[in-house]
Parts: sequence; structure tokens; C-alpha cells
Amino acid sequence: MEMLSGALSFDAAAAEPLMAVMPRLVHVRLDEARAHLLQTTLQLIGLETAEDGLGASLVIGRLHDVLFVQAVRAWCATDHQASGWLAGLKDDRLAVAIRAMHGDLGRGWTVQALAREAGLSRSTFAATFKAVTGDTPLDYLTRWRMYRAKVLLRGSELSLMEIAERVGYETDTALSRAFRRFVGVAPGEWRRSGRPSSPRRSIAPSRGVAALRSM
Repeated sequence: MEMLSGALSFDAAAAEPLMAVMPRLVHVRLDEARAHLLQTTLQLIGLETAEDGLGASLVIGRLHDVLFVQAVRAWCATDHQASGWLAGLKDDRLAVAIRAMHGDLGRGWTVQALAREAGLSRSTFAATFKAVTGDTPLDYLTRWRMYRAKVLLRGSELSLMEIAERVGYETDTALSRAFRRFVGVAPGEWRRSGRPSSPRRSIAPSRGVAALRSM
């Protein structure tokens, strides 16, 4: 039996959307749908580790990132019940609208505009979106705007007004009100708090299993 173990570190704000919908344990068998790519990546990691050539640690680090993405993708392709935006992306109709929304959070989206992206009537889109993701379209939009605002607050020197414009608010006051409702503190206080940003997931794949477990 062979075992490969490792650990990944994430920025807390940037990883929040994914961590919010992932279970504490993800178990992906290599004989499941779309998991065959995991086997190839594991083999490459093994070869790089054995050869220990120039730049091996860099290559192995990138392959660990690839392995994580492949494991999540393989898990989503199974019959497991994904939730939130992952469930939305599995629905071909909603995926188009969700990708459009994520690609331009600063746009003044309406339910009607999102429904057009999905090729559905407004009422059908709103009902389907709520049933699949658990959020109304505009609540979902607000949630993702707050995720993005957190990343920009923590990872940039942009002013609050500049961040507000990037995430779809006309004024910094409007963003502050929404941020306080969503997060519980004002944007400036959250930025200054400098909370540690290191939720982790370990990766412990073997020949038959790839497991991602919360540490």
C-alpha cells in the first residue's frame, strides 16, 4: 500500500465560499466518475518526489493544488448532494447566470437580467435558483459581493469607495451598511482586525482513495 499525505493552506476570506459548502470530509474513490485524472496527478507527484530534480518542490506544490481541484470536481460529479453555488453550477441553466454574476459583481444585476442570462422566465428562474442554491438570486448576489469585499479589504490598499464600486455599491456608505449586516462589524474594523487567514485542508490520498479532511 502506498500513501501520500500533504496539507493545503487557504486565505480565510478567499476560501470562504468554498469552505462554506464543503463537508468536513470528502472521500473520492479513484474508480468514480472523472476521478481518473486524480490517478494521473498522483503518479506525477510520485515521480517528482522520487526523482527530486531541479524545481521538484515547486512542481509538487502546484500538483497538490491541481489535486485538490480535481478531488473537489470529482466529488461534485458523484451523486453527493452539493449545495449552494456548487449545486447551482451543476445546473446548466443556472450556471450561465451564476458565472455571469461572478464575472461582474459590480453590475447592477436584477432578477430579470439574470433570468435572461439563463434563458428562463423571471418567475421560473427565481423559483429554480432558490430551490437549487437555497438563496434568492439577489441574496446570493449580496453574499458574493461581501465575499469579494472581504478579499479586497484584506488583500489590497483600495479605499472603501473603490471597493464599493467594484462590488456593485454606489457609495461607501451603502457598502458599509450591507457589510455590517452581513459580517456584523464595519468594513474598517474588519480590515484592521487582521484576523488569521489559515483554514486548512489536509490531503491524504492512497491508491484507492483521495480524502480531504478539515484540520
